[in-house]
Amino acid sequence: MIISSENEMLAFGVALASELKAGDWIAIDGPLGAGKTVLCKGILNGLGYEGEVSSPSYAIVHHYDLDAPAIQVQHADLYRVNSPNEIEELGLFDASNDCITLIEWASNGGDSFGNSTHKITITQMEDGRRQISMAKNNG
Repeated sequence: MIISSENEMLAFGVALASELKAGDWIAIDGPLGAGKTVLCKGILNGLGYEGEVSSPSYAIVHHYDLDAPAIQVQHADLYRVNSPNEIEELGLFDASNDCITLIEWASNGGDSFGNSTHKITITQMEDGRRQISMAKNNG
């Protein structure tokens, strides 16, 4: 899939949200500025969240409680994670069955997210567009 604008990335996220349920993990990779956080904002918007969505680069994990449907979303950014051993300390796996988990820079977690329900790679093209590759793991 080719994405030509921020609005298209948001729309892709909104569409993807309709497929998600509690317990799903979305592992997202791509270089700086590729649109990972924009994709997460689209997913959250598609789930009904209307508030501010920002990259959790410094906090590492943001939590969002959505009213309708009543679901929690964990949004993590592993850009500053130096080793897969640090993943356990973040507590991402503690509530993983009760919420949707969005992971930016998932490859920094090593094998931690190998069973993610959706693996998304964003590649920046020379003309500024993004190529999206997505693999689904149905368990």
